[in-house]
Amino acid sequence: MKQTVFEVPLFKYSIPNWIERKAKLMEVLPKEGYTDFFKNKATGLPEYIDTLGEVIMECMQDFASHYPCPVMLTSAWCERAKKYDVHGPHNHGATGFSAVLYVEFDQFEHDATKFWSPFSDPATGDLMEYQPIVKEGDLVIFPAFMIHEGPMNKSDKERIIVSFNIMGEDVMKAYYSGLNKQPLTKDPSTEM
Repeated sequence: MKQTVFEVPLFKYSIPNWIERKAKLMEVLPKEGYTDFFKNKATGLPEYIDTLGEVIMECMQDFASHYPCPVMLTSAWCERAKKYDVHGPHNHGATGFSAVLYVEFDQFEHDATKFWSPFSDPATGDLMEYQPIVKEGDLVIFPAFMIHEGPMNKSDKERIIVSFNIMGEDVMKAYYSGLNKQPLTKDPSTEM
């Protein structure tokens, strides 16, 4: 009898009221440049973090129901991929989760994030790939340790995503003891 010993969770959500929420988000996202990742890494969370939080709140609350404690966004950045731009294979560290919100995304012209399994196919030894089927307004959340890439944009249309990292409040407190940071979600164990 087959048993699954390990699994890799991936959460996929569609943002409710996407058209209205996209308009609010586009107002505050950077208008130029490939990414604001390095600026945000130096200065902290981006100015649009509150708007992003409003856009993703329901999805994050559901995600938090699968997490052992309230979750916090630890970093966020926007990436505007023009034709031939690519974000090569990488991961976001050993702990927590990461996410991609597809803000400007034509499902007929753009490719979604590609993921590689953290273990090989036992029959062939090959690396296993997965590319979720997404549309604009979808949010994909995955373990931060997973190798992934933003495939080359082969379209003349710009592909815009917002990515962010997520950690549990307990881990954040350990990392940043003494700082007054508040969780994005409520503790599911105290909800009645």
